[in-house]
Amino acid sequence: MLKNLKKPAVFLDRDGVINYNYNYVHTLKKFKFRTGVLRGLKYLSDKNYYIFIVTNQAGIGKKIFTFDQFKKLHLSLKSLFLKKNIFINDVKYSPYHTKAKIIKFKRRSNYRKPGNFMIKNIFNNWDIEREKSFMIGDKKSDYLAAKKSRLKFFYPQKNFYTQIKQIVNNY
Repeated sequence: MLKNLKKPAVFLDRDGVINYNYNYVHTLKKFKFRTGVLRGLKYLSDKNYYIFIVTNQAGIGKKIFTFDQFKKLHLSLKSLFLKKNIFINDVKYSPYHTKAKIIKFKRRSNYRKPGNFMIKNIFNNWDIEREKSFMIGDKKSDYLAAKKSRLKFFYPQKNFYTQIKQIVNNY
């Protein structure tokens, strides 16, 4: 665990929060940032927040796309973010789904939201100031995962930057 680096964190769902949700987005070509996302992520970085992505990715388990395609997309995003001085501290994903075609992922799992094991894992490995931390997600499952983790929760607004600035300045 990284000690003496206690700071607030933001937990972000991916599809519907960071990018427009076009169902099983797994290529950079289909990945379109929502309004204000890059500016909002930069603002969070400048305000010294940890930034975590916690995302259900049933498309892996359902064989709609591969783990390698998911990884390639996130490496491309990481490169783009770094060029803008935005650092994503960790990305957690859950390939589990009861309708998965890959047997090892065909089950209920607390890693899949509304379970909160992705968030718990992050709290176990990072020194996070919980009181100032929050989550943004677009589904009830995101809300329930945040609630189980005792995190403030917000649904995404039209402009991510405006929303982030408002949340950060109110805490």
